[in-house]
Amino acid sequence: MKKLILLLCASVLAFSVLAQTEKGQVYLKNGSIIKGKYVYINDGKQLRVESAGNVWIFDAADVDHLASKGVKPLSMVNEESVSSAWFFRTELGVLAGNADNSQTAPFSISGSANYLVNPNFSAGLGLGVEFLKESYMPVFANFEYRFRKQLTTPYVFLKAGYQVPLEDSNEIYYDVYPVWSSFWPWPGEISENGFDCKGGVMFNPGVGFNQMFSQNFGMNFAVGYQFHRLNYDGESDYSLAIDYNRVTVKIGILFN
Repeated sequence: MKKLILLLCASVLAFSVLAQTEKGQVYLKNGSIIKGKYVYINDGKQLRVESAGNVWIFDAADVDHLASKGVKPLSMVNEESVSSAWFFRTELGVLAGNADNSQTAPFSISGSANYLVNPNFSAGLGLGVEFLKESYMPVFANFEYRFRKQLTTPYVFLKAGYQVPLEDSNEIYYDVYPVWSSFWPWPGEISENGFDCKGGVMFNPGVGFNQMFSQNFGMNFAVGYQFHRLNYDGESDYSLAIDYNRVTVKIGILFN
């Protein structure tokens, strides 16, 4: 299971990195046309083009337009324009708690597909992996509001969903039979039993900051509060609920 989770994490990160590069035709203002892979670099000030084994670097001001999506270079973009209705976000971070918690900062990774309902508001769905007492897969709806229609903007978000368990529970409970008991054949015996983890609801509001380096690629930093309840069932109607109240600290990659 751990190998599968690590493979999932690596796949998500690799997909995020590869998604930065576009393929098509680059039209320069001097009339030249270059076919190949291209990506904006240096905060969108230059365009890197790979074609037939050669690499060129052009100033964004020298680029007229790109053929794959008809997208203009960053220097010609109206900051209030929206390049795509869909965007994808991958985030890595920790769920920070206090020193009294059994795990002070569990690792978290998540990815979501989001749709811009309007230039300020988006809604989407996502999933991820969180390493709590057991490994869980959060499945959630994601809502975001951007304060500015620009490439650089603060935003607020809300994630709400359910933690799905990915492995067996590590929780154990004990039955202690009193010495005077005549019901049990071995009075005074301690019975060790395991819980079955059932997962539970999660709720994560917070604030963040988006920095787009081009129309199609950017990064974000976000902090928030996350509440989630982990439910466990045991034998003889035993049950257990553990509430987590954590501060989320995450860094992410955005791409269209």
